[in-house]
Amino acid sequence: MARGSSTGAVGAVAGILLLAIACGDSGDDGDAGAATGSSTSTGPGEEGTRGPDPTTGDDTGELDDTGTTTAADEESTGEPPPAEGSFWVFVSVTGGVSAWSMDPATGELTFVREQPFDGPGGPLAVDPEQRSLYVAVRGASRADAYAIDQVSAELTPTGQVDLGLDPVYLSTDGSGRHLLTATFGGDQLAIFPIAADGSLGGAATQVLGTADEPHSILTDGSNQWLFVPHRTPDVIDQYAFDPATGTVTPNAIPQAVATAGSGPRHMVFHPDATHAYVANEFSDSVSTWAFDGATGQLALQSTVSTLPEGFPGDSNTCADVHVTPDGRFVYVSNRGHDSIAMFSVDPGTGDLTALGQEPTEPRPREFEVSPRGRYLYAAGQDSGRVAGYAIDPTTGTLTPGSSYDVGDGPLWVLAIELPPTE
Repeated sequence: MARGSSTGAVGAVAGILLLAIACGDSGDDGDAGAATGSSTSTGPGEEGTRGPDPTTGDDTGELDDTGTTTAADEESTGEPPPAEGSFWVFVSVTGGVSAWSMDPATGELTFVREQPFDGPGGPLAVDPEQRSLYVAVRGASRADAYAIDQVSAELTPTGQVDLGLDPVYLSTDGSGRHLLTATFGGDQLAIFPIAADGSLGGAATQVLGTADEPHSILTDGSNQWLFVPHRTPDVIDQYAFDPATGTVTPNAIPQAVATAGSGPRHMVFHPDATHAYVANEFSDSVSTWAFDGATGQLALQSTVSTLPEGFPGDSNTCADVHVTPDGRFVYVSNRGHDSIAMFSVDPGTGDLTALGQEPTEPRPREFEVSPRGRYLYAAGQDSGRVAGYAIDPTTGTLTPGSSYDVGDGPLWVLAIELPPTE
């Protein structure tokens, strides 16, 4: 099937055409099997808009599904919500990064173009202002920078850096001035300067050896602390981060200790900045960690399974984790069970309650929640396809939509919103 074609193989829903993208490992990071968003809406309609409550008929006090401002909304905030821009999804596959436009009213993706490069696709990252895209090219051990056209999302190369090793994860710090990289095979983190125009080209600011198998790297919302989860030896490195220099120093307590054998892999912070969630690759679970923003330290709070009762754990590994922008729901990908596990968040404690699992494409590694929190995109590394879902804003459950052929070996998916045009 040609790239950009869709099917209803994941269970198309009448009245909603949803599409999605997620990805998988290239296999060189030792996997046994195979970081964005904002508020949710109450039903089919524009991305990030709300209308009458379907059970009561009462207006929610936000946007209706025509995108107009309600009286209740202006009364409660004093101002109408910000205008929507255009929505785009980038997918890294073998040989390039493809760009897809997203219809905010339906979630439908349309293939627009591909930016080719010489190697398997790797992790993706975007700066906080969504003006630059960063792509790890696996096999070439480098990261490429691209300027994102703010209207068409066309990518223009703006430099590259030699990483020395293939990275398993990229992110930018909260200032957008530093590229953060973790290399699984080399057991190291490296930080590179980002120029004012978003380009790369300078030597590493800092390179540090780490414990075995680092699998992600990110700063907290304050941009004061940096964290690196390790599958083994079941720890999360904790650093103080200096955004002025782009350097880290070990925290007073340099490691947060996870449950033995759990394999902490990917991590995301709750929007309230008091908790973080970690996908545990080997124990088929997700952990809630209490976070002290004053000290930059994590404390393990609780853990819940991502699998249905009775499913053999040795047939599955967890991969990615995301939280909705409103902080109400958490999702984790299961590789082997091939599903997205769904959880509600206790607003008082941050603990998770399992909501079940929704089937998805084979070997779902990385997935994404859309910028306004309306849709979830999950791609199968083994199928080369994308599955799309609507997120129910009340229950957090997923409604499957269509699937798309995105090309060979999709490894990462990243969704952005560009500003409205004048």
